[in-house]
Amino acid sequence: MQHTIKPPTNRIQISLENWVKTAIEKFGEDKKNWKFKCPSCGGVQSLADFIENNVSEPDGKFYFSCIGRWVKDRGCDWTLGGLLQIHNTEVVTDDGDTVPVFDFAELQV
Repeated sequence: MQHTIKPPTNRIQISLENWVKTAIEKFGEDKKNWKFKCPSCGGVQSLADFIENNVSEPDGKFYFSCIGRWVKDRGCDWTLGGLLQIHNTEVVTDDGDTVPVFDFAELQV
């Protein structure tokens, strides 16, 4: 039996300015505390997690790739740079380029 993977039909695009504004509203000014949810495994991660686990060059990874690519027994190895596009959100840069990103994680109450 062949499986068909379909991209989300509710994909949204958001400007870089509004994406940063939303992150600050949800998690505060310190981007180390911004939390994202992997679309594959559902794991929640932050830049602080990448830094604490000594992942090299974490700034471009924490919203784009699951921490499990570098940290054993944590998350999975999904990245949005692959062929399968299962993300829901794309950030539009000031140059007009689109960058796929993980969705923001829900706040823990």
